[in-house]
This record gives sequence, structure tokens and C-alpha cells, in this order.
Amino acid sequence: VMVSLVALAGTAACAQNAFTPVAITTSEQLVSSCQKVGTVTAKTSNASSDVNEELTLAARKQDANYVLVASDGAREGTAYRCTTPGTGAAAATSK
Repeated sequence: VMVSLVALAGTAACAQNAFTPVAITTSEQLVSSCQKVGTVTAKTSNASSDVNEELTLAARKQDANYVLVASDGAREGTAYRCTTPGTGAAAATSK
């Protein structure tokens, strides 16, 4: 029974994480008070919307809700976990 409860809790957490919005931003100020969780990379060479989708999925796997990129269309970024959004929220695009 205990194993079933743990498995159910893990499944619920994964399902919840799948719907967590992830914002792609070029604003360092936006993530300045957030926890850096790692680097994310898009392997695709397709359009930037596909790149952003890959970065978003990679960030979700790290339980992050922001990705800081050097410029729009960048194929690599840094994933951050922010508990409260920064003041530059207008600089981010959400997926």
C-alpha cells in the first residue's frame, strides 16, 4: 500500500509539473533573485518556436519556471526556479 501511495504522489507531481508555465527571457534582472538550477539546450535546428519548446521542456524536467537566454532564438539557456516573479515580467514569454 505504501509503495502505491508513493507512486501515486510521484505521478501527481509529474503531471502537475507538465502544466507549470515556463517563461523564456533575456532579462537577467527578472531572474536575479531566483535559484539557478542548470543549463538547458535545444538540439533542434528548426524554427525558434521549436527551440523555445525544447528549452521549456528541458526546464520543466529540472523543475524550473524560467529560462534565461542571451538573445531571442538562442538554443541554450540557464534554467531558474523562481518563487515570486521579478519586476521585469513583461520581458518574458511564457510557454
